[in-house]
Amino acid sequence: MFIEEFLKLCNINHLIIEPSRYLSQICREKNLNVLEKFLEDVNIKDLPKENKVFVSFELFEHLHDPKLFLEILFQLLNKNDSFIFTTLNGMGLDIQVLQDESKAVSPPMHLNFFNPKSIKILLDKIGFKCIDIITPGKLDINIMENNVDKIKDKFWKNFIGYSNKEEKNKMQNFISNNRLSSHMMVVCRKV
Repeated sequence: MFIEEFLKLCNINHLIIEPSRYLSQICREKNLNVLEKFLEDVNIKDLPKENKVFVSFELFEHLHDPKLFLEILFQLLNKNDSFIFTTLNGMGLDIQVLQDESKAVSPPMHLNFFNPKSIKILLDKIGFKCIDIITPGKLDINIMENNVDKIKDKFWKNFIGYSNKEEKNKMQNFISNNRLSSHMMVVCRKV
């Protein structure tokens, strides 16, 4: 869906790396360029030579070895190529407030819970330069509203119960603007 929407804005050279035969076939039926491989099996010769931007949405928390994934990706990138990805922020408000009652905490589905500081440390170790780390989430307060019976912290239980819509919106904006949302987006580059 991402590349379909992006292609509506501009015509770019694209390549989807998709290991699933079923999903690769769907891409082909939509006339999208697809490479049916796991990232670990991609060769630099499989990729276009020009500058690239790799994107990955909501995959990182499912990886068995995120460091290995990033190391492989780093080797496939040219200097100044970028990687943009989204993942869970383990320090996100709703995850912290709901703790083991949070639906985001669901092993074996979600294996990794990085946060803005820890993901930067990992990226730096591999050689990436972090350009931006944001938490643009919009649902933290809503998630807590839907799970108010599971909240043990009195402040948040009262806030959810007694605040009006405008106050909740202001709080959600504060959460997002201060890297406290459970949805995290990272932009980094190979330098």
